[in-house]
Amino acid sequence: MTNHEFVHRGGNHWRSFVIRTSSFFRHWVLRHSSFPVWCLILLGFLCGTKIALAYIEQAYSLGRVVQEATSISVLRVEKVDKEKNLILFRKVQDLKGTLPGEIVKHNIARAGFHEREWKAIMEWAEAGKTAVFFNNGGASETCIGNYWYQAYAGGEWWNMSHGEPYLLRSYAGSADKLIDIVQSMLAGQEVVVPCFVDGDKMTLQLRTAKIQRLKASLKLQDYNPQRDFAGWGGDDFRSIAGMPGFTHVAGITSVGPEAQGVAVADVDGNGKPDFCFYGSGRVTLLKMDGPALSELPLPHTGGARAADWADFNADGKPDLLLATSTGPKLLTNQGAAFKDDSPLLPKESYYNVTAAAWLDYDGDKRPDILLANGFLGLRLYRNTGAGFEDTTIAAKLGPDGVGGRHKGDHLAIADWNGDGRSDFLYSAGTGLFAFSTAQGFVETKDPAVQFQAGKVRPVFADLDGDGQLDLFVPQSGTAKIFAYRAGRFADITAQCGAVAQPMGNAVSAAAVDFNKDGRVDLVVGCLKGSNRYFRNSGQGKFIDATDEVGLSQQIYNTRGLAVADINADGASDLLLNNEGQESTVLLGRLAATAVGQVSQK
Repeated sequence: MTNHEFVHRGGNHWRSFVIRTSSFFRHWVLRHSSFPVWCLILLGFLCGTKIALAYIEQAYSLGRVVQEATSISVLRVEKVDKEKNLILFRKVQDLKGTLPGEIVKHNIARAGFHEREWKAIMEWAEAGKTAVFFNNGGASETCIGNYWYQAYAGGEWWNMSHGEPYLLRSYAGSADKLIDIVQSMLAGQEVVVPCFVDGDKMTLQLRTAKIQRLKASLKLQDYNPQRDFAGWGGDDFRSIAGMPGFTHVAGITSVGPEAQGVAVADVDGNGKPDFCFYGSGRVTLLKMDGPALSELPLPHTGGARAADWADFNADGKPDLLLATSTGPKLLTNQGAAFKDDSPLLPKESYYNVTAAAWLDYDGDKRPDILLANGFLGLRLYRNTGAGFEDTTIAAKLGPDGVGGRHKGDHLAIADWNGDGRSDFLYSAGTGLFAFSTAQGFVETKDPAVQFQAGKVRPVFADLDGDGQLDLFVPQSGTAKIFAYRAGRFADITAQCGAVAQPMGNAVSAAAVDFNKDGRVDLVVGCLKGSNRYFRNSGQGKFIDATDEVGLSQQIYNTRGLAVADINADGASDLLLNNEGQESTVLLGRLAATAVGQVSQK
């Protein structure tokens, strides 16, 4: 037993009182002022004291969390009541000690120091989800995958006290992977685990902190990230079964409640694509590092609504353009690091940038910048070779130009008519398409090109192999495919096979030769339903091959996606930026790849 002193302000003087607790209860219950509120109120009343609750921000190693738990159990969600915020778990396995009974009931209510705490838990809670439950009989910590929360025993229910975002410094990964980690640690092994970096506490609260990998074992009881540092980035890959098109999966920390997309480029020039996940909470740049993922640092700490790569300064390295609510960000790739060169861009009187993209407006082979900036309309920054100049008005854009009366959230760029100038599709209204001419942009008002433009990401590709670009537009219900032939647009969806059938709430897509047969296939990201894979059987006729690759086995709730061979093994890998849950990397399967082996050419 150990003395632990609480000091509280009462009246015009300070008073203190001492509570004797066991080691486990002291560390888990008192360290965040999460001692049951009724106890603090009672003690305060007895002492004539007013209580001010706040976190005591002590960092824990995962080894210490495992060591101090008297039992650790794997739970699976059986039922959820999202009106009363109740979760019914079934015990699957005891990892340490024994948790009495088979059913575990958690009353989440609206507990916590902020509403985002209980909301994060209830957004996660769905039947079949896995949690890891650490407890000492009276107090508990539950890991649900990139989040923790604390609860206390109270009769047949465990009642939530508050979220535990600071435990993300101990472990910030999937609950499924934590099972293997705990088992290895209990067997006396040292492991490497993904953790949030300590520092800015608000980034921990919002779950936007940078990810590092730390060594963990029962021998490493104190929190020492300098000693235990093993690298940047998150979860390693684990093998998967039941998905014939893929061999391994890795979870990526969510980029926030408003996921956006994935931007791919070979940042370091090693021949392997690197990739940027972005959303309202954060921007994460990742690369394959052997059999694991490593995070590359960026001089930007917030989120982004769009991200796009181009070599604007012709030095052979791709540079990153971000659209943020506070303006465009230009991050120059210097090889070993990125530099924030946003001051090189023209200044605006107001910023609410909802979309941004590189394009070659004037056909001079230098990437220019197109922005959607709120009521200032579409903006064009021309790359002169020595810097950027605002040519918005000359390009017939701005508040009184093309698209000036619309507000959209995506820009898709392509030279649709083959004249060497970049044209654009603006996801605003019912879709706004503009051609680039020597006199500026000209909107085309062909009634054939109309779609529901909110929060969808159209893609250009030659879908039928005739050498001309087509347009695939994800939609809720039935997607659309448009072709541009002889100066006119046409809706050719009905001619394209299975893509003409309803496919759920489709919001994003990648047009790529996924199966390496020389034809462009479609991988479609869907919300509240499984993602879809449509194999091109020739001449733009598509077959629904979702089951063949196993994408129907899980709902990822994908907002944005990309396809790239990130480990250079010849197979197509799938990068999924998911809404409301961790994002995902799926490594594609080669026939010669042995099950359980991560290809790392």
